[in-house]
Amino acid sequence: MRVVIAGAGEVGLHLSKMFTSDNNEVILIDNREERLKQIKATIDIKTFQGSAASLDILKMAKVSESDLFISVTNSEHTNIISSIIAKRFGVKKCLARIDNLEYLDDEKSEYFKQLGVDFMFYPELIVAQEITNLIQQSASSDSMSYSGGKLCLQLFRANEYDNISGQTVADLVNISRNLEFKVVGIVRGDTTFIPENDEIFQEDDLIYVIATQKGLQMLYKNSGKKQENINSVMILGGSRVGINTARQLAHKQSVKLIEINRTKAYEISNSLSGVLVINGDGRDIDLLKREGIEHTDAFISVTGDSEINMISCMIAKRLGVKKTIADIENSEYIRLAENMDIDTIINKKIHTASKIFSFTRTDEVSSVSCLTCSNAEVLEYVAKPESPIVQKPLKDIKIPQGIVIGGVIRGDDSFIPDDDFVIRPFDKVLVFALSNFGNNVNKLFKPSERFF
Repeated sequence: MRVVIAGAGEVGLHLSKMFTSDNNEVILIDNREERLKQIKATIDIKTFQGSAASLDILKMAKVSESDLFISVTNSEHTNIISSIIAKRFGVKKCLARIDNLEYLDDEKSEYFKQLGVDFMFYPELIVAQEITNLIQQSASSDSMSYSGGKLCLQLFRANEYDNISGQTVADLVNISRNLEFKVVGIVRGDTTFIPENDEIFQEDDLIYVIATQKGLQMLYKNSGKKQENINSVMILGGSRVGINTARQLAHKQSVKLIEINRTKAYEISNSLSGVLVINGDGRDIDLLKREGIEHTDAFISVTGDSEINMISCMIAKRLGVKKTIADIENSEYIRLAENMDIDTIINKKIHTASKIFSFTRTDEVSSVSCLTCSNAEVLEYVAKPESPIVQKPLKDIKIPQGIVIGGVIRGDDSFIPDDDFVIRPFDKVLVFALSNFGNNVNKLFKPSERFF
C-alpha cells in the first residue's frame, strides 16, 4: 500500500513508523526541512518539503498513485483542504485531524465525506474516551478490555507482587489450575520482549498479561491488590482533553476540575453541567486538601505540561488517591513516569496514531492498540476460513518470531490458548506483537483467495 502522510509531528512520525513496519511505501510531507532530515535518518521513507495543501507538492508526491492520505499537521484547515485535494487527485481513502468537535456530528461529517474527507479524528476526544474507559474499568494498573470485557490486557509491575522478583513466568502462570491468563510481554529497561516460561522476573519489570475475568481476579488476589470502585474524580487542567473527560465522566461520577486560569475556569464552568470547576493551582497541596483530595478515588492530570502532570499525580497518590492518570506528551518522560508512583500513563499522540492505524488496517483486523510504555501492540483479528491460523493445533503452526497468540473469543466464551488449542473460523484472536513484527501476523490470518 502507498501511504502519504502530511505532518511530521509526533503523530506523523509514529504513523510513519507503524506503516513502514507493515511493509508499506510511505511518503511524508512537512514544511520543516530539518525535521524531515531527522526522520529520514531513522526511517526508510520518501519526504517532500512544503505545504500539504499545495497542488504542486501533492503532484510531486504522486498522491494520485496513492491508496491512503492522512493529514495530521497542526492546521485544521490545511488537513481538510489537503484531504479534499488528495481525494480529487484519486486517493482511495483520506483522513484528517480536526480541532472542531462540531465537525464530528453525523450531519456535518457526512457533508465532509461528500467533499472527500472519509474520516475525521479529534485527538483530544480519542484520549478522553480512553481515560473514561480506564476509570470505568476501575483497575489499579493499565488495562484494555476486548469484546465487552471477555478478555483484557493488563499491565502489572513486578514490585506490586510479594516475592515475584526471582520467580519464573511458569511460577506465576501455575497459580491457575486451568489456563486463565498468559504473560505475553515484559518491558525491562528500554527493551520489550516476549518471555519464555523459564524467564525470571526482575525488580521493576513491567509485565503485560492477557487474561479472562477469572484470571484477572486471580492476579489481583495473588498481588494483594483489588479492583476499586471509582465514584469521585478530580481532573487537573482545563485542556480539551480535560473538558471532554469531565463531560463524559460526569454521567456516572462526581467530578471536580481544577483550572489555573481564572477566565478559562469561568468559561469551562458555563459550558459543563454536573462538573464543579475550581480556579486554582493543582500543585497547591492546601488547595487539594480543601477540595477533598484525600477522599477522592481518581486523579487525572491533563495539563499541557508533562512535568506538572507527573508531579501532581505523585502528590495525589501520596495524599491517598486510589488511581492516578497522567498525560505525558514528552516521550522521553514516559519511561521515567513508569518508575514513579503513577498508575497509568496516557500519550495523546500514540493513542491517536493507534486509532488512525486501526482504521486503515486490513479487514481481518478488528482493532489495534499501541502500548504507551513498550515497543509493542495488541491486534484483534477475526480468523477467516482457510487462513493458516485455523483448524489445527497452535503447536503445528509456525508462529513467526516476535508475536504470541494471547487470547481467543468464541461467541460468549473466552479462552487463553495453549499449544493444543485449535482456532476456529470467525474466532476473535488477540495477538501481542513486537512493533517490528506486526506485518508477520497478517500472513497467519490472510485467507486463501479461492475461498472468497
